[in-house]
Amino acid sequence: MTYRDKISQSEQKAHSHGIATKILREMTTLRASVGTSPNTPRRWVWELLQNAKDVNGGEGVNVKISKAEKDQKKYLLFEHDGRPFTAENIRFLIEQTSSKDREKDEEGKREETGKFGTGFLTTHLLSEIVFVKGVAKEEGLDYRKFSFKLDRSGFKINEIIKAVESSKQQILNIDSQEPYSEYDQKAFNTAFIYSLEDPLSITVREQGLNDLDINLPYTLCFVDKLNSVGVFPEGKVFEVYDEETLDKKKNLKIITIKISEKGNEPKYLEFASLTNGLTSIMIPVQVNSNSISILSIDPHVPKLFCDFPLLGTETFPFPAIINNPGFNPTDPRDGIYLTDSVRKDPLTEENKQILKDAVELYYNLLDFATEHSWRNLHFLAKLGTLKDPVKSNTSVPWFEANVQLPIRDELNMSSIVWTAKDTYGTMLDSQGKQSMQFPSGISKEVREKIWELAEMWFPELIPKKDLVEYWNSTIWPDCARLTLLEMAKLIETSGELNVLEPELVNFDSINWLNSYYEVLSLDNGEYLKITDSIKIFPNQNGDFVKKKFLSKQVGVIDPVFKDILKLFGQDIRADLVDDRIVIDFEDVDQYEQSDAIRAINAEVEEKTRDREIAQQFRPALNLVLKYFNENPGTAKSLFPSIYSRKYLLYDDEEIMDNIGKAEELKDLLEVFNVSSADELRRKFENMEENSRSLLPVTEDILTSMGITNIQEWEEAMQDTDLSALFDHQSVPTTDMFVLSQGHILRARDRVIAHLETLNEYDLSDLDTNTAPTILAGVNKNHMPVKIVFRPAYSQEVIVYYGAEKDALDYADAELWVDIGNAVRQISLGHILKINNIKKFPI
Repeated sequence: MTYRDKISQSEQKAHSHGIATKILREMTTLRASVGTSPNTPRRWVWELLQNAKDVNGGEGVNVKISKAEKDQKKYLLFEHDGRPFTAENIRFLIEQTSSKDREKDEEGKREETGKFGTGFLTTHLLSEIVFVKGVAKEEGLDYRKFSFKLDRSGFKINEIIKAVESSKQQILNIDSQEPYSEYDQKAFNTAFIYSLEDPLSITVREQGLNDLDINLPYTLCFVDKLNSVGVFPEGKVFEVYDEETLDKKKNLKIITIKISEKGNEPKYLEFASLTNGLTSIMIPVQVNSNSISILSIDPHVPKLFCDFPLLGTETFPFPAIINNPGFNPTDPRDGIYLTDSVRKDPLTEENKQILKDAVELYYNLLDFATEHSWRNLHFLAKLGTLKDPVKSNTSVPWFEANVQLPIRDELNMSSIVWTAKDTYGTMLDSQGKQSMQFPSGISKEVREKIWELAEMWFPELIPKKDLVEYWNSTIWPDCARLTLLEMAKLIETSGELNVLEPELVNFDSINWLNSYYEVLSLDNGEYLKITDSIKIFPNQNGDFVKKKFLSKQVGVIDPVFKDILKLFGQDIRADLVDDRIVIDFEDVDQYEQSDAIRAINAEVEEKTRDREIAQQFRPALNLVLKYFNENPGTAKSLFPSIYSRKYLLYDDEEIMDNIGKAEELKDLLEVFNVSSADELRRKFENMEENSRSLLPVTEDILTSMGITNIQEWEEAMQDTDLSALFDHQSVPTTDMFVLSQGHILRARDRVIAHLETLNEYDLSDLDTNTAPTILAGVNKNHMPVKIVFRPAYSQEVIVYYGAEKDALDYADAELWVDIGNAVRQISLGHILKINNIKKFPI
């Protein structure tokens, strides 16, 4: 034997050893990772599918996957109708050598995704021994059928070498086979048969087929050479059903995938796809007759496809699925490299350019969807953040600068947030300031309650309630999180109840605040921080104050006492929390009426020691005197000391004035021959009974009565009580009625205009024909209400119309007046107070 022979023999031995070493290394890794890796058990079906795609006959390939059982043994058969094997294909399959061609066609697309490389070894997780059946064809040679066993079950190098040689020997007799003259290129001529020997094989089979259900519809959209895939015995067949172009310029299509299943109605899945060159992006949609709704992407769908899914990229932060057959994936096909390198790496740079192209396609999708009012636009904001294992293969600064931040900037100014007011809003306003408010808190309960509070205040600035959780997990730092703290700041900014009240939508401010405090109590940490540092509690003046500066009123404190102390410079209302607030105030000081009495006693004692100082607090001392005079029994009991010396409360001039009035009263008693002031009062009343002064008839009187013509005046004068008020020598003129009618019409228009500015009133069914001074068809807070109106330019109203009295007799009636410079509602309390009415018959 020559050295040449020895070297050749050594080369062959090294080649066999290298093949076996590679196979054993990969099989060892697969065996170790099948129980721990979520991706490894899913890969087999995609490796077989891409191998089938690579041997399509030009018109696409059809695939059939069958679960079979024979002699109580379970099998999985993978069959396709692709081109026959070449001698090179067979050798690469036996030696586990990839035939992947890195060269590209004229369009820049690789013809083959890769056949029979290390990826194919993942199919041996189904069975380490595979039976291969097929048809071989080389130019100039006949079609010939073949079959052989592919055995990867060895655990040692020599065992693998022996198995590889055995497979080669099995194929060497192919020339002795009869020519296959009945070859049908449409038949399923290629088959890989896997014997499922243990529970792990069954688990791997099911995981792969489950992944097929989820990801095959996307794959069919991306890979036009894959015609159909059937799974049996279920009889489930996946195929492209229809394509519809929505926008030629943007190359935007709707692709429909049909899923037929034996015994069931076909199922149709729709996808919106945008393509530029070899790069495509895709999202699931639902097309109705007049609208398109975006659907959520299944979290088990990888975000990156190299025609076939790159399992492991499910968390890749992008709001659509990206496909490019030119992606340069990692060796286990679980991602792509987007790293920065000191040395030039054209494959990584190619991946980065594909991502940039995908971003531009996303902008086009976002513009089209918003412009054409697609539904569920919020799903286009599901961007996410970089996480391992994707993060470990990615340059974070590059990704943020070229993908994440540009997309966020675009989303910030796009109308994609469906609000509680059923409108679309943007995250930032036109000045780039935070606009939309997204409820945020320690729990779902807190977030929902924050939403309920905000919905009563600014519904146009918060998302729909059923989207609160979605946005909570989706938004980024640019977006405004509406926390309990931020809501507290808004309360503090309003300053007082009178400012907050009009902001709330048909809701009482005190009830709203109590609801806020209830939510606040659910977060102990925020509760302590907010109540200690922010003004959110109203005092009895309606101003918001920090809790630590307030006391809790216990029991009833006479409002007069509070007024007296305010005049003395002690505004205790400013120091007392509004007594309608129900939050726990046990940890603050308490204040009761006895405290107010002590304070008044102290002030009176101090201020009355010096007559000049007393004069400075004359209003306060006068109010004390008034209370003493109106409530002598109570005053004597509560203020025994100062009541017994109440002369100290008078100033010198009042004392002298009182002395003079007493002398005058004494003279009057003598003149009228009576012995007391009461007797004198009765005498005056008898004298005036028949000499009551009568009112002259003027245009102001007619206006205050709502009278516009002589007939109404004569009808009014039939009321004896009303007639007795007027001088009947005074007769209204035509000009008076004209002016009165003008005033009434002006008042009606001003009252209507004012009511239309109030959110709680609805005048859409307004009727002004019921009576001259009555508005019918008005709703307040969605309930009917009767409105009686009057001009009151002379600061008085005379009610005589029967219709008016009937209307005002109902609980839901209101009296409104135009006083010239304003329109206001007249309440019962106002009437009692202005007219000093203390009692009236029921």
